[in-house]
Amino acid sequence: MYARYFRRHALQQRISRVRVIDERILGTRKGTLIRRLTGQQFTEVRRHGKHLFAAAGTTWLHLHFGMTGDLAFYTDSAEEPRFARVVFDFESGGHLAFEDMRLFGIVDLTHDPEDYIRDHRLGLDPIDPNFNLREFRRHLRKRRGAIKPLLMSQTLVAGVGNLYADETLFRAGIHPLRPIERLTPNDVKKIYANLRRVLDEMVALKARQGEYSPRSLVMHREENDHCPRCRGEIRRAVVGGRTTYYCGRHQV
Repeated sequence: MYARYFRRHALQQRISRVRVIDERILGTRKGTLIRRLTGQQFTEVRRHGKHLFAAAGTTWLHLHFGMTGDLAFYTDSAEEPRFARVVFDFESGGHLAFEDMRLFGIVDLTHDPEDYIRDHRLGLDPIDPNFNLREFRRHLRKRRGAIKPLLMSQTLVAGVGNLYADETLFRAGIHPLRPIERLTPNDVKKIYANLRRVLDEMVALKARQGEYSPRSLVMHREENDHCPRCRGEIRRAVVGGRTTYYCGRHQV
């Protein structure tokens, strides 16, 4: 999603200016970011979970989207997003903004994406074609604890946030506090299949600005609401420090 958007609007674009509107989003010095990127051209882009890397000269721009980070391309300065934190002005006249309402994201530089992924122990990328059931099983076997916090652990699967973890377990019929050691092989298969399905759907929805299905949990994230699948009661809990919604009937 982010990589596709970046390719469409920023690849092969030469940067005439870097505007840092809010330094709190930076993972490097403002002067370093501006100096290393101004005059360069984005020539390659890759994604790993919620991390995006774009080659520019001898360095890589690193964007981490967190919970509310996003990209916005525009040509009219009046269209600059309200929560734009860093803006890349291109010689062509276009602008690419990194926007983030809650400042959970990061705009940074790195020498090499592979080094960054390894040094930060980022887990499997669930949208990568190489993310298969066998690899998922192998990584789960090394872990202990409740399934939801592990799904959100960036060292297991990169890029799975709170909403997607809840939706995955809701569809798989697995309680968010179910211990890993109590998952059957079929449970693991259901979690894997639904995780891939949820992420594919969410990417497609964002790409076409669609709406969530009324049968999805995301449309019923309210305590005491009725489950759209079994009419059970939607419950709320705090799991791994995150607000969690699940069906009290079919998620066991």
